[in-house]
Amino acid sequence: MDGQKIEILANVSDERQSPGFAYIEFFNPAQKTQVAIKKLAIFWGIALLCVLIPVFHFVLVPLFFFLGFYFARRGYKAEGQVLGGETTCPHCHTQVIIKKQELNWPITEICQGCARVVRIEKA
Repeated sequence: MDGQKIEILANVSDERQSPGFAYIEFFNPAQKTQVAIKKLAIFWGIALLCVLIPVFHFVLVPLFFFLGFYFARRGYKAEGQVLGGETTCPHCHTQVIIKKQELNWPITEICQGCARVVRIEKA
């Protein structure tokens, strides 16, 4: 898998922790800007399509307009992207697969064994 492999620690809001690893791709400022503009364009495109929906467009157009700003800012603030990884749930010791997502520490995944939120941080 591409990206930098880093060590992580998983916990479920108590003292128990379990080690794991994740593959991370860090973004440079140009890539951050590209991600932000892409998200802004998607939400503004949806806002433009919502103009065609009678009555609901009074709510949907401003909603997607401002959601565009929110998600663009959030995408720009992301350090990079998690490409994948794995750890074990500290509660039930089931393997937790880390899916592709934005890199905003701490990242979270749901344990498929006990349905707890597994909080993942850098080791």
